[in-house]
Amino acid sequence: MRLSGSETVLAVDDDPIMIELVERVLTPLGYKVLSAASGEEALELAASQEEKIDLLLTDVILPGIKGQDLAKQLLINCPGVNVLFMSGYICPSMAHNDSEQRFEGFIQKPFAPNSLLRKMRKLLD
Repeated sequence: MRLSGSETVLAVDDDPIMIELVERVLTPLGYKVLSAASGEEALELAASQEEKIDLLLTDVILPGIKGQDLAKQLLINCPGVNVLFMSGYICPSMAHNDSEQRFEGFIQKPFAPNSLLRKMRKLLD
């Protein structure tokens, strides 16, 4: 399985160390990484982008807008965007809630870079 790519990833986490890790893993492999520290910042960043965002990589627990609500709002303006949630706390039960939108992608923190890349490629391919 190839792990490199040319897609645009919107990475959202209020932990700057996590954002730095994502950037350091993805950028050398050809991904364009847009980083945000909150859901609100992510929505503003997405609205200002002319190119398509291929993947939202977001923490579940964020200040302000939570990860699942961010994904729902982003899908309104960016239909078809893939979503990969990450969390150090919960199981992926939120992926199967009673809302109309189901989110399949979940990765438990901490994660190995190769695990992240494999999960991303599964959603993007």
